[in-house]
Amino acid sequence: MLNFIRKFFIENVGLKIISLVLAFMLWFYVVSELKKGSEEENQFLNRVFPQQGVAAKKLLIRPIFVGKLKNGYDIVDDKIVTVPEYCIVVGTRDILEKIRFIYTMPIDIGGTTKSFTRSVALNPIAPGIYMEETLVQVTVPIEKSPR
Repeated sequence: MLNFIRKFFIENVGLKIISLVLAFMLWFYVVSELKKGSEEENQFLNRVFPQQGVAAKKLLIRPIFVGKLKNGYDIVDDKIVTVPEYCIVVGTRDILEKIRFIYTMPIDIGGTTKSFTRSVALNPIAPGIYMEETLVQVTVPIEKSPR
């Protein structure tokens, strides 16, 4: 057992020293890259949110419809499904305090007679407000009007 330990430390000393030097060089490189990355992130955040309180808020997503359904058909409002239902937004406190909902880009329902599901982008709120989601699935239930 003692011979094994002695051989482990004495044989190939040159390779072990080179490995140790390369490991230190790699470690210093990784640490410097991480510091550079965090400095860039801090500069970006300071540019976007200069000296203002940053906040996050969970907003209900509301779809926007344009166009007119074919005569005799209606959208069943209480059965509209949006996935996800909420979106987390990040921005300055003064802007987020005024916002209650986030809306989708307009969904064209012109002349439609059947229920459908569509992927829709969220409508940007304001410059400097960042959203967790960019696309949502909206299921629009359309039924014949009871007349």
